[in-house]
Amino acid sequence: MKKMRKRTIFIIVAVIIIALAVGAYFIFSNRSNESKLESSLTDMGRDFYENFYYKQVGKSSEERTDLLSKFTTIGIKIDLENLGRYDNGKYSKDIKEFVNNKTNKKCNKTNTKVVIYPKSPYGKTDYTVEAQLDCGFKNKKK
Repeated sequence: MKKMRKRTIFIIVAVIIIALAVGAYFIFSNRSNESKLESSLTDMGRDFYENFYYKQVGKSSEERTDLLSKFTTIGIKIDLENLGRYDNGKYSKDIKEFVNNKTNKKCNKTNTKVVIYPKSPYGKTDYTVEAQLDCGFKNKKK
């Protein structure tokens, strides 16, 4: 009788541990998917801003400062659609990977965007970046 009880307790504990492990796997794999997409979007945005956009803004340092200073709070928004066309489709393969692995929902190409916030002294790398994903991840509270 004691052996039967020990065996039953062992099986119950094993089932609970397996269930927790499977649950943790799904929770953390989806978070890592979201983090990976945010990181990829941020990298694309940095490249776009530093190697294309920044060069197009103004002909002089003063013009550039004047224009970029207007975007310090609202930011410069670049969506996946535009990033897909940038540099002859440089990121088109990467953009196809923008899918929520948990729900298989593809990211909306116009709502998924990177926002660049220029900051003083408005040099090529003087900015902060925010990635905004629209692929079914839970919205983060700021």
